[in-house]
Amino acid sequence: MRLRTQCRECGLPFKARLEPGSTAVVCPNCAAQRAVEAGGWRADEPERIRFCPLCGSRHLYRERDFNRALGCLLVVIGAALVPWTYGLSLILLSLVDLWLYRRLSLAVVCYRCDTLYRDARPTAGQGEFDLLKHDVLKYGKTWHKADGPRPPLWPEEGAAQAEGDAARTAPTSASSLEARDTSSQLKSGSSRPK
Repeated sequence: MRLRTQCRECGLPFKARLEPGSTAVVCPNCAAQRAVEAGGWRADEPERIRFCPLCGSRHLYRERDFNRALGCLLVVIGAALVPWTYGLSLILLSLVDLWLYRRLSLAVVCYRCDTLYRDARPTAGQGEFDLLKHDVLKYGKTWHKADGPRPPLWPEEGAAQAEGDAARTAPTSASSLEARDTSSQLKSGSSRPK
């Protein structure tokens, strides 16, 4: 399996090949080794990754294996040709970019270590990129209750959280709703006409 990762010692991004019997991935710059966990994929389905073999994270997402530099180059060429093509070059090269994007296969990426597994096929639980999940897993950010209800990080968490929120926030009667409104007015110091 082809992968792209970054060395933890020198910071160099590099490409490597991971075989089912591999025990380590070696950086070509500083020769630092990263251990490979063998249980990341099954022997009967080597192209399906259950967790990241390099960092052990079970949180993976899928994305198109698209060369971002090529996409940016197409946009720059289209923008440079705008004075002579009256904007048609942007539309044409956007369509070429979309055509290339649709033809490319999916790849699996680890939220924690950003390793891209090019030959891996995503499983049903590996959805699109989620910025909140990325920030929580990679940077340890938290969700504050003052920011509103926290969106679920995992699909199965969403149903349980919705039930819990409904039980906590649903008024049992009109008088409890009035009491809640009165207490929030007292806290904020505002009064509204009835």
